[in-house]
Amino acid sequence: MDHLEPIPLWTLVANIKQEISYGQGKIETRYGTKQFSPGTKVYIIDWYAGMCQAITVIGLSRDTKRLITIVIRPEWIENFRVRLCYNPKVCSKIKTYFDKEETGMQRYTEKFVNDMFIGIPQWNEPLS
Repeated sequence: MDHLEPIPLWTLVANIKQEISYGQGKIETRYGTKQFSPGTKVYIIDWYAGMCQAITVIGLSRDTKRLITIVIRPEWIENFRVRLCYNPKVCSKIKTYFDKEETGMQRYTEKFVNDMFIGIPQWNEPLS
């Protein structure tokens, strides 16, 4: 049988922070998030640019070790980079996510990924 190679997709990749401050006054520390272990590689596939408070990511779950798609806070991630994704399971999840929209994958372009790369880290910078 002839299997077609999946077409790689541009993605914004980051890692879950080792220590995350939370709670009242942000004085308590959590290692990773409830869903992801510290250092887990996540693929950022969407954002809520108007709110600057949430991003949609795909990554390996802490508990089940399966790929999950969830919305998390942008301050929980670090080490942003733009990369081509060759993982067929991740590419499939990205396509499934965007197929729910009327325009489908037309919105998910290299420019869209680069816009997220520029915009999301700025959300985490303290205001002067």
